Amino acid sequence: MLKELKQQLVKDTIIKETKRQLLEKGLQKTTLRGIAKELGMAFGNIYYYFKSKADIADMVWADYTHDYLSIFIEKMKETKWQSKTGMEKLRFYYLNLYSYFKANPLYADLIAFLMGSKPRSVRAPQEIIDIADAARAAIKAVIIDLYEQAIADGSINAEIKNVTLEAWSFNVAYVALIINLTRYDDADMELHDYYINTYFDRLEGV
Repeated sequence: MLKELKQQLVKDTIIKETKRQLLEKGLQKTTLRGIAKELGMAFGNIYYYFKSKADIADMVWADYTHDYLSIFIEKMKETKWQSKTGMEKLRFYYLNLYSYFKANPLYADLIAFLMGSKPRSVRAPQEIIDIADAARAAIKAVIIDLYEQAIADGSINAEIKNVTLEAWSFNVAYVALIINLTRYDDADMELHDYYINTYFDRLEGV
């Protein structure tokens, strides 16, 4: 038990240092060798905890994801949100998500970095896969609940045959859009507004 706690402490320290370097240097200039050097760790020893930079990046991505979800869930506990429709909450979720990406550009960079040609589920250790899957499951749980609230209160009028597929397919497409918007200065914000308003207007039956 003590050994496991020590291993987790070392992992947490590596993740924290990696995030610091990612924020300071960016993805390309952050290396496992540089992380090990800063921590006073033998370069070879870091592979005992993480096999690649991508594995640590997955952990940092999961931290950002849970952070945003926690912020959103706490916001929904405020009195003014108790009387809002599911559709109003859903709109806020995505508009606020865009603001979160803008405030944390590393979040977008991590997603772009992790979208390799070979699926991460094939390359990553099972422990990392489980953590990433848990983060995705948490996203799904929140947004599906918002869709179901909106359907129940009538603020979504469009016919939705499969709530899970509807919610997740929009989420994937929207995140892909805002990754481009946050990473490229020449991106057209009118595209964002048109896309999100057209989609939600369709759900509302406008």
